[in-house]
Amino acid sequence: MFGTKKHIVETYYKKIEMNRKEFLYIPSLSAGSMVSAFKKNTKFSDGTTMRFYSKEYPEKWRHPYFLVTAGHHYKKMDFRNQLGLDDGAFVFGDSGGFQIATGALKWDGTIREKIFHWLEANSDVAANLDIPPRVTFENRFQDSMDISFDNFKWFEKNQSGKTKFLNVIQGTFSEEYKEWYHKFKDFDFKGWCIGGPKKLVDFMYVIALMLQEREFEKEHVEYVHLLGISKISDFFILATLQELMNKLTNNRIQLMSDSSSPGQYPVYGTYLHSGNYKTQTFTELYFPKNAEYRRKTHVKQGKDGTISIDKTKHVPCSIDCPACKDFTYEYLGGQTAGGLDRYSQEGMPRMVVHNTHLYCEIVKDINKLTNNHVELLETAIPAELFNVILSLHEMFADPDNAMNVYSTYKKTYKKFGGDSISTTDAKQFNKFFKF
Repeated sequence: MFGTKKHIVETYYKKIEMNRKEFLYIPSLSAGSMVSAFKKNTKFSDGTTMRFYSKEYPEKWRHPYFLVTAGHHYKKMDFRNQLGLDDGAFVFGDSGGFQIATGALKWDGTIREKIFHWLEANSDVAANLDIPPRVTFENRFQDSMDISFDNFKWFEKNQSGKTKFLNVIQGTFSEEYKEWYHKFKDFDFKGWCIGGPKKLVDFMYVIALMLQEREFEKEHVEYVHLLGISKISDFFILATLQELMNKLTNNRIQLMSDSSSPGQYPVYGTYLHSGNYKTQTFTELYFPKNAEYRRKTHVKQGKDGTISIDKTKHVPCSIDCPACKDFTYEYLGGQTAGGLDRYSQEGMPRMVVHNTHLYCEIVKDINKLTNNHVELLETAIPAELFNVILSLHEMFADPDNAMNVYSTYKKTYKKFGGDSISTTDAKQFNKFFKF
């Protein structure tokens, strides 16, 4: 009898572990120069495709997750197919509300329906068409909320079930988030997107609010997605949230975030080498271009002249990823009559794919760290971040008391977070994507 019970218990916990979800990072690379490379299925010099999400890519490194943005591509109904995002890929659809809020995409009577059909044609899971109360809509919270509410009603009525749509919560401070949540919480969608918080204190308020309202315990909630979140400190917080969500919901909810950061760094010649958990920063290597690149192809050696940089040397990849195989310095520069004055056709895409791999590897590592004893995590991260982690454990231990825990740790959130949760500045975003 005892042996039978023991076997049942062991089987139960094995099943739980097998079904345990890990926090998922989704790169947003559906705009900018990489789109052309993905569409053409451009190859590196060794024949490896740049499509890191496809079945062609080395299995060990394949990351079949990708964010596509309706705000950039809603006129191209087969965009998923154009990028070679096959049936094995998980595609998250961004609605384009940010582009509307920044004025990059004109709001009219037809855009809602176009975006809806585009999302159903191209994504597995998608955010509803929300209008963030920022930038163009700044200080127009009520207008933003009312337009979003009408959009959500239309999406709810017309959804076919092909795509799992997510509710969205927006705001610029706690009272706005609270008002938005209570207005939108009864929609029939498959989870939530949390958008907008530039500060950790606001993000933690949203989590505490939803915990206390028992939102995550509702059976229809399958996903929680954080829009534009990708700092190392964010990953520790989100990985912890995933572990706590697993325990609270029996592994039902998948926690995700996205960012375009891996693709933005190389625009400025930045190659990410590694992550430092104590400082919560990336180690960045800078590859100059244009005249600066030509100037630095020779290094001064005292009074005896110069040493030419050996362009046969490999770029120092800390993770030995496919994008850096045979990636020597000669691939960085494009030849013109004047010499090396731009990145080569391979240079920037290699950096983008490498940066994406590094992000994914760091997230895997952080997932492992947070799925261990909390006291071990304390030795790896700053004390203030560890206190944020502890506050999450306290909230989930007693959801009814989550707001009180939030109030207790509010000063910690402000001190550690500052302008914490990473979001993209609207003007820089529009400039980057040439709106």
